[in-house]
Amino acid sequence: MNMKTCTKYIALSLCAWIASGCSDFLDINTDPNNPSKVKLSQLLTQSEVTMVNSLGIGSNGLSTSTSILVHQTVQRGSVDSYVVSGEDFQITTAWQNLYSGALEDYLAIIEQGTESGDAHYVGVAQILTAYSYSVMVDVWGDIPYSEALVGNAVHYPKYDDDASIYPKLLEMIDNGIANLAAASGVSPGGDDVLYNGDLDKWRRFAKSLKLKLYNQTRLVDDVTAEVNALLTGGDLMKAGDDFELAYGTSVSPDDRNPAFVLEYTLGNRPSYISPYFYEIMMNKSTLNDVLSGITDPRTPYYWFKQLTDPADAQNPTEYTDTNGFLSIYFASQGVNQGWQQDRSQTVLGLYPIGGRYDDDEGGIVNTSGAITGPGNVAQRLYPYFSALYTQAELALTVPGVTGDARALFKSGMQASFAKVNAIAQAANAPLIAAADVTDYVNDVLVKYDAADNNGKLELILTEKWIASFGFAMDTYTDYRRTGFPIMFDPNTDNIPFTVTSRGYPVSLAYNANALNLNQNAPAQKTVTTDRVFWDPN
Repeated sequence: MNMKTCTKYIALSLCAWIASGCSDFLDINTDPNNPSKVKLSQLLTQSEVTMVNSLGIGSNGLSTSTSILVHQTVQRGSVDSYVVSGEDFQITTAWQNLYSGALEDYLAIIEQGTESGDAHYVGVAQILTAYSYSVMVDVWGDIPYSEALVGNAVHYPKYDDDASIYPKLLEMIDNGIANLAAASGVSPGGDDVLYNGDLDKWRRFAKSLKLKLYNQTRLVDDVTAEVNALLTGGDLMKAGDDFELAYGTSVSPDDRNPAFVLEYTLGNRPSYISPYFYEIMMNKSTLNDVLSGITDPRTPYYWFKQLTDPADAQNPTEYTDTNGFLSIYFASQGVNQGWQQDRSQTVLGLYPIGGRYDDDEGGIVNTSGAITGPGNVAQRLYPYFSALYTQAELALTVPGVTGDARALFKSGMQASFAKVNAIAQAANAPLIAAADVTDYVNDVLVKYDAADNNGKLELILTEKWIASFGFAMDTYTDYRRTGFPIMFDPNTDNIPFTVTSRGYPVSLAYNANALNLNQNAPAQKTVTTDRVFWDPN
């Protein structure tokens, strides 16, 4: 698909997505007896964009909240103190847009495609449906599933037990794979803004998605046979199979990464880089020694320092480093936490959102001058390196599973660096030198070789956490089910003004509107105790 076509598809779909996010509450059920007949190609494009932006790190995306919960970013507001409410903007908007946007469109594709004999569209929609529901289960637990989207037959859908949904999703993925191999009247092409109609990539992603779901349930189910069947089959994601949505560079219509638009084009930049995350990557952490002695060469791609000297900050500061890095603490009640720092704070960089590569020269970011970024970096959902880290975890932790955990871990790190360099090359930024990549990987492997299995798992999931910067949904899941990576604790950091009395949210609150309008809905959950079924802690 050429860039002009991609821009058209994404820009039109972004407009539809933004409009749906700003509407009043939408019932998750529609009337299947009166469907609006929209072309499969149009449905696929808009549904993919809606799904990605609902889960990503833009203003309406759930990763905006989960990136705070996994201490990659910091924002002023309730989530920053572990207050997760059913009225939170990201929660209500994502819930609405997933049910009344993406999932409704996927269902229409499945129904219309089945009727018209377009099996490839059906298969893609089934895989996307399974992926969407799996992430929703991962953050909300019990959700409407069996009675969702059935129209007038059920006005008040029940919330299905989360453990009962996963097996149905695995079956749906298998059905999707079968439809990809079936005869089809027409097939997706440029209208598929995730894989450009490449059915081989869809098949490999679908099988890797199954492996991901088995990995997430390994602590509550015996998944050895299922995992080995997938691993020995060998038809899993490979380099170039990243499950992601590429954006464009057009301003009118605007098809840039929504998080780039939010952080680089508006007066107020909501996101700060977590000092905890920063110190671990910079080999300066006194709270987590998992990577002590190792400085990460990816930092210039992860954030951009507007300052070269913290003394030049526009207002009194809370957290700075001598190199110009400026941020605020999580759960801070400090006297300098609330000062505006839009022209001084360190901002999200090239790798997560298509921002500015950090050349240590500083400068106030804007879109009208030279201090900006391309804005077109993809929203990653499940890149190749994540699939490798998943395989490494399975090989390490599940007895009888095929695979060399160390080799897979090494490949995952190498793939994560390759992803950074691919983004850098596209932006005409300097590449990370091969020697620096080799040194970093080898230094981490020295720690891996010296660790017990618990320490090895911590290293795998810490590296996955670092590589996933820009999409925090899977790290949020990883931490809740395994306890890794180790997260920042404001009560034990020896800073008197970073204290919270709230426990860690082990799930997200339900959309309050959905509960209020559904007489069969459960009570609002207690987010510190209502765990997802795969969480045995």
